[in-house]
Amino acid sequence: MSRDVLTVGSTMRIPLLYRGEYSQWAERFMNYLEEQTDGEEMINSIKNGDQPLPRVIQVSIAGTTSTEQPPLKDKSMWSDQKKRVQKIDRLVKSLLIQGLSNDIYSLIDSNKTAKDLWD
Repeated sequence: MSRDVLTVGSTMRIPLLYRGEYSQWAERFMNYLEEQTDGEEMINSIKNGDQPLPRVIQVSIAGTTSTEQPPLKDKSMWSDQKKRVQKIDRLVKSLLIQGLSNDIYSLIDSNKTAKDLWD
């Protein structure tokens, strides 16, 4: 059976990306996301990225500088909205990875967010 028959128009099965077929796959993947429960938020995560992770604000003493990045806030201190955005981004990243063949995934496996994977 042709691989196209298995993926075209399916809202149940994640479309797979094959070399040389990115534009068709991208359209099918967006259609797939639109049919999901949080589809609009998922598409937003891909197009606009999630927001930076919340960090602890550090006040410096006058005349001192620090090149260290502030530590991440403990997840228990995140707002409900921030938790939801991060959860959706992780879900979309997972769906994107499932739609990639191993040879394609090995080229981009260092990306951290759904937007990074998509771009």
